[in-house]
Amino acid sequence: MKKVNTKIGNRIKNAREAKKVSVKDLTDKTGLQEGYINELEKNDETPNMAELVKISKALGIRPGTFTDGEEDLAPVVCTPSMIRSNSAKDKDGGRNYMHFYSLNKNKKNRQMDAYMVDLEPFSGKMTYSSHEGEEFIYVVEGTVKFIYGKRTYTLKQGSTVYYDSIVPHFTGSAYKTKGARILCVSYFPA
Repeated sequence: MKKVNTKIGNRIKNAREAKKVSVKDLTDKTGLQEGYINELEKNDETPNMAELVKISKALGIRPGTFTDGEEDLAPVVCTPSMIRSNSAKDKDGGRNYMHFYSLNKNKKNRQMDAYMVDLEPFSGKMTYSSHEGEEFIYVVEGTVKFIYGKRTYTLKQGSTVYYDSIVPHFTGSAYKTKGARILCVSYFPA
């Protein structure tokens, strides 16, 4: 299988070197393995959101800096075709049922990240996420199973949820035969 160069690893490496942080120092600050950091920087791996938050916090940079590309001060307008072209599958985070589409790529100094997320039909595997910050989800299509701590919610089209993302949470399609689409807005403190 051909590897996709996401450039995230190159951006992590450049930020780490600019801040004069060694790979060893970064592993000490994040708890991630040195070999994994090296693989990230060679663009052989893509970090999941929790790992990206750890790295960004250790380097004092907002997480979106690594996923954005070039930054611009102008407002960001995304047409449906642009949204589809800004896609990334969360394969390495264990959530290969989620397809992220950035809605604010290139926005400089933003305080939050917005994504359209397509959720494949539920496969039975649940991967929880937990990281600093807050998130807002709006269900655009379908029905979503949302687990927050020990509570489970069924969110139908038009439903929203706003939560502290430090609490372990799971978001996925509620059905094995139908997917769902959500709008997700995340805030990560610097």
